[in-house]
Amino acid sequence: MSLTAVHPNVSSLNSSWHSSVVTLPAERRAATPFHSREWAAAWQTVRTEQVRGRHHLFLQDGPRQHRMSFYQVSNSPLWRAMEGDSGVTRPTFDADVLYGPSVYGEYGGLPGATVPVLAEAVDRGRALAHDLGTEALVIANIPPAERTLWREARTPDAEVVLFWAHRARVGASVDEFIANFPSSETGREFRRQHRRGTDAGLTLKIARGPELLPYLPEFSALARGASERPALYGTDMLAPLTRVPGAVGLLAEHSDGTLAGGFICFRYGSALYLWTAAIDQTRKNDLHTYAWLMYESVRFATATGASVLDAGRCNYAYKARLGMLPVALTSAVYLTRPNPHLVSRLGALHTGLNQHVLRAWNKA
Repeated sequence: MSLTAVHPNVSSLNSSWHSSVVTLPAERRAATPFHSREWAAAWQTVRTEQVRGRHHLFLQDGPRQHRMSFYQVSNSPLWRAMEGDSGVTRPTFDADVLYGPSVYGEYGGLPGATVPVLAEAVDRGRALAHDLGTEALVIANIPPAERTLWREARTPDAEVVLFWAHRARVGASVDEFIANFPSSETGREFRRQHRRGTDAGLTLKIARGPELLPYLPEFSALARGASERPALYGTDMLAPLTRVPGAVGLLAEHSDGTLAGGFICFRYGSALYLWTAAIDQTRKNDLHTYAWLMYESVRFATATGASVLDAGRCNYAYKARLGMLPVALTSAVYLTRPNPHLVSRLGALHTGLNQHVLRAWNKA
C-alpha cells in the first residue's frame, strides 16, 4: 500500500492504494453488482482479459468512503469486439491501458461521489497509468447521471460510448411488461416465440450463485460459438462472478438434456441485470432461444419482486423493438502523454460505434 495522499485544500479527502481488494475497509452496500467488492475480487484471477496488474484505490471523503479498482490490461477482448463492431481498420491502442474499472462491468463510475472525489480518482489513476508506462487511463462505462460530474472533475482527452444499456419497468406480470411495448404485434410475437420455444422442448433451469459452476464450461463454449473473435468470456472469469451478490443463471435446457442457451444475471436491489448471454447458434432459429429466455427473464423478475429489467448491452435492434430505454455508457479517456493520433483513433471508434447502433435501431 502506498502513502496516503492528503490535500490541504480539501482537508477531509484522502486516498490510498491497495494491492488487493481484501485489504480495503468494509464498504456499504454497493450501488450495483458491478461496484461490489466481490466483482472487484473476481478480477484478481481473470485471464480471459489479459490483466497484468491490479490496483485498488480507497477514497475517504469525510464520513463517505469510495473504492475504485484499476486494471493494467494488455488485451481486452471486449474492447476488441467493439472495435470490430465499429469497423475501424486498426487497433485503438498500441500499448497497455489502465482501465478503471474493467469494461466488462456494465456500469462503472463512482455512484454518489462528489466532484473532488472524482478528480482525485482521475489524478491518482492517471499518475499510476503514467508510472506503469500505459498509454491511457480509461474510466469505463459512466452512466448519464455521472458523465457531467466526471467532465467537471477533469476534462477527458476523448470520450467513447462503447455501449448502450437497456432498461424497462417490469410491472407485476409479464402481461404488464408487454403492455408497454410499442405495438400489439410486438407483444403477440413475444408471446408466440416463447410458446414455440416451449413446444420445441425448452424448460428453465434457475441456478443461483455456486449452483452455476457445473454449467459454466458448456455456457462458455456456447458463448464462444462459431465466432471468429477471441473468446469474450472464459470460465476463469465466470466462475468467480458466481460469488457476486445476486448472481443467477437463467438457463434454457432442452428436453434432450443439453443446454440450448442461457443468461448470466444479477438480481440485485430493485433490478434484474441480464449481464451476458450464450446461445447455441446451430439451434437458435428452431428453438427461438433468445426470445424465450427474454420472456422467462421477465417472469423471473416479476416473481422475485424486481421493478426494473436491465437487459444489458448490444442486440440493439431487438431491444428497441421491445421499447426498452437505451442508456448511453461513456468511457472517458485520459492520456498519459499527448498523442493526437490516439485521440483521432478514439474519435473514429466512437463514430463507428454510434453508426453501428443507429443502423440497428433503424432496423427495429
